Amino acid sequence: MSGGGGCCGELYSCVFDYSTPRIALIKSRKVGLLNRVIQLVILAYVIGWVFVWEKGYQEFDTVISSVTSKVKGVAATNTSELGFRVWDVADYIIPPQEENAFFVMTNLILTPNQTQRQCPEVRVQTGRCVAYNETVKTCEVDAWCPVENDLTVPKPAFLGSAENFTVLIKNNIWYPKFNFSKFAKFFKDSSNVESRTLMKIYGIRFDVLVFGTAGKFDIIPTMINIGSGVALLGVATVLCDIIIFHFFKKRYYYREKKFKHVEDYEELGDNGTIP
Repeated sequence: MSGGGGCCGELYSCVFDYSTPRIALIKSRKVGLLNRVIQLVILAYVIGWVFVWEKGYQEFDTVISSVTSKVKGVAATNTSELGFRVWDVADYIIPPQEENAFFVMTNLILTPNQTQRQCPEVRVQTGRCVAYNETVKTCEVDAWCPVENDLTVPKPAFLGSAENFTVLIKNNIWYPKFNFSKFAKFFKDSSNVESRTLMKIYGIRFDVLVFGTAGKFDIIPTMINIGSGVALLGVATVLCDIIIFHFFKKRYYYREKKFKHVEDYEELGDNGTIP
């Protein structure tokens, strides 16, 4: 019964008792200095980190960018496969259009006039052994022939003059919140036989990456951060209370001065006591 009565008493106290803060002025140099140190740390955090470093007085927006690139330049080559040839933007920019990037061809391995027939190589084998060159024999395959020979890369680079090309980049940015490989060319000859010219391309790929953040003063985040800073100053009082009431030698004395139990005035008698 006593246990049940105790639980009921605690429940009654929890429901019907009211707690109100009581201010106790503690004249202690240790406590006063501790309180001021904690307040200074909080104030330094609010001013230094929130407002100066993180710019808590501003509203931010990320950038929306549109990049336009253009390459200008002409190169000339003279080889046994192609003879004399002039290369312009339509030839050495592969593919012609990319999003926020472009690729400039500087070298290539050319395999012209490929057709689908049998030739010596290790691919879809036909079961016959044929001469690959004057000294080597290999299996015959069904493939685009003649096969690509990438054992020797042209040196110097086929389009070494690409280093003199001009690149123009136009970047349009907008902050809405503030309003301000390999490839092949196919064709058919006069006898309607499909053929292609295989090109293995070497070059430099340019990727244009645009990122940024803009900010301007806004009263709403400023007031929110100021209010948060003022609320954080109350943490100093909580920390000081925890230290005083749990770690000081005279903690029981301070608790007695801080907390006071007051009975219900309506239940008191004329002489100020409970009847």
